Amino acid sequence: MAHTKKSEPIPENNDGPVTTIVGKTFESIVNDKSKDVFVEFYAPWCGHCKKLTPIWEQLGEKFSKIDTVVIGKMDATANSFPDDLEVRGFPTIIFFPAGENAKPIRYDGAREVDDFVKFIAANAATDFNLGEREDL
Repeated sequence: MAHTKKSEPIPENNDGPVTTIVGKTFESIVNDKSKDVFVEFYAPWCGHCKKLTPIWEQLGEKFSKIDTVVIGKMDATANSFPDDLEVRGFPTIIFFPAGENAKPIRYDGAREVDDFVKFIAANAATDFNLGEREDL
């Protein structure tokens, strides 16, 4: 049975280092097969999420010049997403590798920028060279 997708308005300006994902843009952003997408599903009232915000912004900055990697965030209390993602606690961090049949990978590691960068580098389907990048 089809149910209406819950969605906040699509952001008019989404040019920041972290891409805001809403129910209406989930498919087009997260399921873009040409990009590796790393998403934080958060709740506005969650203390751990608030603590992660500046780190997530730094991570977004690091990847802002790499077109094949998207660092995203989604308010999981205000937007619909596929049920099979099993977002039960906050923040839930899931990596969606590029490619046709890629399966989402749940992130359970340490929550520092370097840990996230290593995880993305290890799991990204697209090739980006961290070694040539002064800013990473």
